Amino acid sequence: MANLPPANRVEFLKSGVTIINQHCYYHPAPLTRSRKKAQAARNVSPINPSREDGEVPSVSTSRGDSIVPAEPQMGLTSTSQPTYLGSTSFMSTFHRGQQHQCLSTPKIAHASTLRMAWSADFTHVFPRLVQLLRPLRLYEDLVTDEYHRSPFTVIPAPLVLTPLRLLRSHWEKERWPYERLGHQITQNTATQLVKIEANMTTDQFYYLFTGANLRWDFVGLIFALAELGASVSSRGSPLFSLNGKDELSADAFAMEMAAASHACIEICRRYDNVTDLMVWLNYTYFVLASKIMGETSHHMYAQFGDMVSCIHAMGLHRPDPPESSIPLFLSEARKRVFAASYRADKNIATFLGRPPRLPYHYCDVGLPLDVDDDILVLGRPSLDKAISQLTPDGWGTFNGGLRPATVIRLRYMVAMLREQVVGLSLGRGLVDSRQNGLPFIYQECKRLWDTVPSEFHYSKHFWKALSPHLAIVSLVIHLEYLHTVFQVERIRCNECADAMTDLLDSAMEIVSVVMEFAKHHDQQGSMREQYTWIFLFYALPAAGAVATELHRCTVSSVPLPCSMSRSRIIRDLSLLVSWFEGANPSTCHTHQVCVEVTAVIIKLLNDTLDYPTGGQMADGPQPGTGNRPAPASDDRVWRSSHSIGVPLNAYEQSGTTPNVDALETSEDFLNWLEEFGLDTSVPEYFWCQ
Repeated sequence: MANLPPANRVEFLKSGVTIINQHCYYHPAPLTRSRKKAQAARNVSPINPSREDGEVPSVSTSRGDSIVPAEPQMGLTSTSQPTYLGSTSFMSTFHRGQQHQCLSTPKIAHASTLRMAWSADFTHVFPRLVQLLRPLRLYEDLVTDEYHRSPFTVIPAPLVLTPLRLLRSHWEKERWPYERLGHQITQNTATQLVKIEANMTTDQFYYLFTGANLRWDFVGLIFALAELGASVSSRGSPLFSLNGKDELSADAFAMEMAAASHACIEICRRYDNVTDLMVWLNYTYFVLASKIMGETSHHMYAQFGDMVSCIHAMGLHRPDPPESSIPLFLSEARKRVFAASYRADKNIATFLGRPPRLPYHYCDVGLPLDVDDDILVLGRPSLDKAISQLTPDGWGTFNGGLRPATVIRLRYMVAMLREQVVGLSLGRGLVDSRQNGLPFIYQECKRLWDTVPSEFHYSKHFWKALSPHLAIVSLVIHLEYLHTVFQVERIRCNECADAMTDLLDSAMEIVSVVMEFAKHHDQQGSMREQYTWIFLFYALPAAGAVATELHRCTVSSVPLPCSMSRSRIIRDLSLLVSWFEGANPSTCHTHQVCVEVTAVIIKLLNDTLDYPTGGQMADGPQPGTGNRPAPASDDRVWRSSHSIGVPLNAYEQSGTTPNVDALETSEDFLNWLEEFGLDTSVPEYFWCQ
């Protein structure tokens, strides 16, 4: 999905309908379209089919089999709807003086009409959802893959995998009631869950929403997790079959699952029962929506708001009282989901420059326990023994890896700092509050890692000690922390020019850490493409800030206020930009944007290296005149074994690079990023939720 060119990008509407402009189309019943078998499909036999011939009921091409009624016809208009981007947004570092940054996103016509169709008629939706639910074995395999391969899982694995297995076992024993199953699931959904008791076992909890008590919120969760699992396991991989015959591409399967999971959300909203399962579904669909539609999609933004409403309605933003009747496994699951949602909220606030929706001032949820997922579902004696082995702060032992709970705890801690930085950047900007709050936040940033056991600190040795994905998880957490410090240093520089050394040191630390990632995964194309957003949101803004200051100091003939040597800085920045020059051409939107941003850094470095120094200055243009000679079109930034080798005129002709003379300070470069014309979303950024 992320690899489609912008002109043919699929837009997934809030209703669940997919529209592809120009030459693409969305088949109303993709299962009926025969495909040439280029690859073996991941097949699954129907589970105890209700028909004599054992076949899944055929999918007609009529409008009634679509997830949502196809009328009225929808399309993308030629106009665009501007959306607000604030001063901490992903574009903020490149632009100065823009108080109201905007990003153009496709505007959907007649959305209100489609929402009315949703609320008026679910007649054709229920049979379609029931039909999609049949290949439970396939979904179980995909969801299991998601938990085994992804280090960013949030909902404890047993609370999903066990009830999914129980559901499949139930329908293997019972005859699949195709005609009445939709009505049965709807009746279950309309009924409130039995009150949760403190002594409730996991089996009793599963019984509330699986087997004969199956609910639409759990069905939607299955669909959403299956798609996330498919996105992990289907890279260069098999097609998917939902009925044992016809095949779906990975993109078509993703859209089918996304539409189905969103349909389940819409059904559940009718009955106004907010449950843990509804929160889990909303969170998982949010991750799925950000993957398919991109992080700048308003639908993704609105979907996150719906999830926050569920969190508040259930009181998950407050700690359980001492007399709580919540079993520990569910209490810990709630803490994990809240912590992950809180961190995602700070990502969105920083990424888009908008106020956070889960302010910690109104929240009081502690860190979840640092235990393995399987520990949570043990009997009370075994669970108490495992908890007794934790540190007083709730940390477990390293044991050669990071548990999902460890990742959630670390990112939750960094997110608390990030909220304070967002408050200084996006708040009312009172001088007194900034002067009083900045030193406190600065010290909190410096003290944060002291509260974390040293074995959980990122280290370059992790690339040998851990799996590639776990090493990247540790690196991402470290970058989130370094980026928070970097944002604090930016604010300090606006208050005090003497803080420039700390800013440049922080920026070069980010560059160095990202280059460790590039070095270890230089030959792994899939890994490179999957995590390109790391460069866009962490490395390139930091590199651009340093390159701008290096250029300024060279032109002004003043020392560079950085602890790292000038030669080391030039070498590291050259290696960073050469990484993109050496990469295979990619259709990934993030990679394309990185190439354009890299062009600006290349120009800054070229002009810095070509600027006359020493005796040459007496005969050439003087600093600050703006008349320095332009380098030849075939000049190179850094001639070495890692030479970039990018002709400057290739970038100059593209019209995307600014006049480097106008970038006088690092803040100018960072502000230029804000006004940099980005007409695509960055669909990879929130995958790691």
